[in-house]
Amino acid sequence: MPAIAKEFVLTNIFKNVSEMKEDSEIFSEGQEHFGVPWELSIVRTGQDIGIFLHCLIYKRKKWRVKVEANLKLVTFTGKVLSAVLNDTFGNSDDESYGCGYETFITLDKLMKDYVIDDSLTVEAHVKILKMAGIQKKRLRSFGKSTRKFSDAILIVKNKKFFVSKLFLASQSTFFKSLFTNNLKKRPKYTLSNAEPKDFQNFLELLYGESSIDDSTIKGILRLAHRYAAKMATRKCEEFLMENSEKTLKKKLKLAYRYKLDNLKNKCLSEITTASEIRSVLSHDSSEMDPSLVGALLQKLLTLVP
Repeated sequence: MPAIAKEFVLTNIFKNVSEMKEDSEIFSEGQEHFGVPWELSIVRTGQDIGIFLHCLIYKRKKWRVKVEANLKLVTFTGKVLSAVLNDTFGNSDDESYGCGYETFITLDKLMKDYVIDDSLTVEAHVKILKMAGIQKKRLRSFGKSTRKFSDAILIVKNKKFFVSKLFLASQSTFFKSLFTNNLKKRPKYTLSNAEPKDFQNFLELLYGESSIDDSTIKGILRLAHRYAAKMATRKCEEFLMENSEKTLKKKLKLAYRYKLDNLKNKCLSEITTASEIRSVLSHDSSEMDPSLVGALLQKLLTLVP
């Protein structure tokens, strides 16, 4: 199963388009996706119509959301006009809360080809590539509200997680062994060497939520390895291969530490220059896979004249 990407679609039908005045903007209703509120807007500037995607995070602390979005005008007849947007939202001086195209289409063409019954349908197919400075929202509760559906309590630094023994045993050989032969109605287990935040993200992944990103991957992968959760480990590896923006050096360290051979081989295949080889070779050889170091040095010899 591939890693779960942070993707969503915003759709809004803007009405009374013909009544838009010059230098005016109409906003859609806000929608929340992955803990972030979003809006669409259409803007009229003279005889041009623009389309914008807005990321509505109002906080003083620095934050950034990097996205790839496909902005579309669509009709029920199947006619589509689209443009790809690669941009970063944020509150630093060179970033903005809204990104898009000031001149997406002329007003005449819009009214002729895409406005039906004075209404315009706009879509934004959004893929979040990276988030920073935004506290991750809990995707699933394992608190007391789920007590009646649980038959075990896991305690991580005094925080209780109410879980299903059968489900966790099916996902992890560690938990399968832990729960075996304990006949108490709702046994309690204290887990050491784990952080509640990481364990929350780990459980969310096991239960099918999209909890993996570049800020959570390290903690989830460490627990997936410790608890011998093969599916979670595989999803982490797939995320690092397909969606992560971590450097090759960081990916290779994780690949070595957690025996992620597919990730190691993919990273190795992407290294094609002498500068890339130098960038991943660590001063501390204990952090690197000896076989990888050998392969990189061999490749370096073929590249350096």
